[in-house]
Amino acid sequence: MSTVDLLKIQKLFQARKFSEIIFEIETSTSEQNRPPALHNLLGVCRASQKGRSDRDVKYALNDFETAFNKDNLGEISLDSLCNHIKLCAEMGRRESDLVNNILISEKMYITAKKKFSNNERFIGHGLDIYKYLLKHKERILNLEKIISITKLNKLFGTILITSQMYVNNWSQKDFGDFQKKFSKIFDVYDAKKISKVDINSRQIKVGFLSCDFHKDHSITYFIKSLLKDLKQTKFKTYGFSLLKNNEHDESTDKLLPLFDNWSVLGEKTDQEIVNIIQELKIDILIDLSGLWSNNRISIFNTRICPLQISWLGFNNSTGLKEVDFILADVNTIKEEEKYYGSKIYKLPKIWNSHCGFDLKRNFNELPLKKNGYFTFGSFNNFMKINEEVLDVWVNILKKVKNSKLILKSSLYICDDVIRKKFDSEGLVDSIEILKKTKRNDFSSHINNYNKIDMCLDTFPFNGVTTTIEALWKNVPVITKAGYNFNSRCGESILKNANIDEFIATNNEDYINKAVFYANNIDKLEDVRKKLFEEIEKSSLFDTKAFSSAFFKALNDMILEVNKNYK
Repeated sequence: MSTVDLLKIQKLFQARKFSEIIFEIETSTSEQNRPPALHNLLGVCRASQKGRSDRDVKYALNDFETAFNKDNLGEISLDSLCNHIKLCAEMGRRESDLVNNILISEKMYITAKKKFSNNERFIGHGLDIYKYLLKHKERILNLEKIISITKLNKLFGTILITSQMYVNNWSQKDFGDFQKKFSKIFDVYDAKKISKVDINSRQIKVGFLSCDFHKDHSITYFIKSLLKDLKQTKFKTYGFSLLKNNEHDESTDKLLPLFDNWSVLGEKTDQEIVNIIQELKIDILIDLSGLWSNNRISIFNTRICPLQISWLGFNNSTGLKEVDFILADVNTIKEEEKYYGSKIYKLPKIWNSHCGFDLKRNFNELPLKKNGYFTFGSFNNFMKINEEVLDVWVNILKKVKNSKLILKSSLYICDDVIRKKFDSEGLVDSIEILKKTKRNDFSSHINNYNKIDMCLDTFPFNGVTTTIEALWKNVPVITKAGYNFNSRCGESILKNANIDEFIATNNEDYINKAVFYANNIDKLEDVRKKLFEEIEKSSLFDTKAFSSAFFKALNDMILEVNKNYK
């Protein structure tokens, strides 16, 4: 068979003539000799046809699976995997078909993980995929049945749970109830009997477990000063890295000396990790990863230490009853406390404290004065940008004449969806998407805030590090206060930065605040000057005060859990 005319295919695709593309590929290539990219394209075209039939869907899913297998874990494999599960999410006509194809998707994902376990694009695909599955509450009914049929493994199950954090209109009760139903995905391990913590001991052992001790992950900025201060106390620190030795980098090297002891556990089984932690007689074990990728949260399902805590890396419930406390603050968890499944310890001001950035701070004038137009910005992960967020941002841009919005693209999310949204609203020239900055070029990343007059936070999944970065660069952030921990992070950060006026209560309030400050430049300038002069003195960067509150929290939590031991 002759080869495909790629230029012709490209023109047909731009014209959305999917049936013609299908004909062209099928008549120009044999299935046996067809490359993975064309199989993937065939699937996209079949799935994208107007009035597609059940047969089209069936064939498209087969095309994606074939592309995945033929590509042997290359780039096309990632795309075809994503396409496969997204199409599963759109099915739902017959539950049996949905279940069967989810099983295929699961198998593909697990196969891909063998090669791409630390690939950001792959991880992002996973989160993006399952967000589609949980787009509507009614879909959960199907998924619960899938769970009961497939007995999903930990990888699939945890991704399924975390994807809920990106979905609108989920109360904390919804989240907590849903997690309980998935508790069976976590194993229970053999463990030695433990006793209470000796509060009077000269040395109390605190272990920090994380899969993120590398690549300048933001968690290192939040823990660095605390570890230094812990050295001056009765607490002895143990760093448990869930990475392999060859995955560590210079950031790991900088963090390692701050721990009193260091262990690399990435190649160990969960049971081996349990044994190591118990042999070391750790008193307090703090999980810093929650349910995110590469976690080992399952070991917390077993009582291996007297006090087990979830903090920092995962701002919600783990769903595990053996996690004694979630460390939060007075702003992030409120009346819905009972739905988190663990006790809540509320720090008096902020649940974390940043050590700041190793860069000289300069006051940045409003870019508006140079550009002649107002620039909004959001450097949050594209996963956090949902339809509701986009609608609000579109509304703002329409109300603020000649304004622009700068976003920053992650590696794994196609920005076409976002561009199409703004194009459809007549805002084709109002959107700019910057390329993702390499991790080792932090100065370029942070200096991108010099282009922004005011930042716009995402919801219900708020930014944390990005919000703190913006405030450090004296750029105010509009946020919307939500209904649980991860949707109130912005509220807590802004209250601790003493700019409560930028906290919105609903979408209309969010829009009005953004428009007001965009049209009242003098007031916006006053806030920017206030941030420049005061932000370093705020609770956000007062590491000594935070460490003191953290020490008290540990002692208080020890006293509380000791009541459970005879």
